[in-house]
Amino acid sequence: MHVIPEDIMRSKYANIYTYRKDGTPVKTTVLIGKDRNRMLIHTGAESGKVKRIKRNPEVLIEPSTIFGKSRGKTYRGRARVLSGEERETALKKVTRCCIEKFFSYVFHDMIARKKSAIIEVIIQQ
Repeated sequence: MHVIPEDIMRSKYANIYTYRKDGTPVKTTVLIGKDRNRMLIHTGAESGKVKRIKRNPEVLIEPSTIFGKSRGKTYRGRARVLSGEERETALKKVTRCCIEKFFSYVFHDMIARKKSAIIEVIIQQ
């Protein structure tokens, strides 16, 4: 069973490293929602990280500050972009979790346009 490490459980933000075609890592600081054994990231459907994850699901993730300063160990994980009913269920969970932490109109605007994506990240043990 996969478990979210304690330092990430305590964090509202994380740095996620995705990979370009040439293997260069790209760091992005994201607001994270947690749901049992997985992290959920709400982002734009056309964002670079979504495109990179579709091509290569291997990621690194670490707890961070809102400004991207690392606050703990870096973990290997696998990410995937959710779709269909699975996306809709996760969208409700991540919105409920993150709405307290961020400006609600940003999420409502993204949801209303349906131009958002939900990324699931599972830490590899």
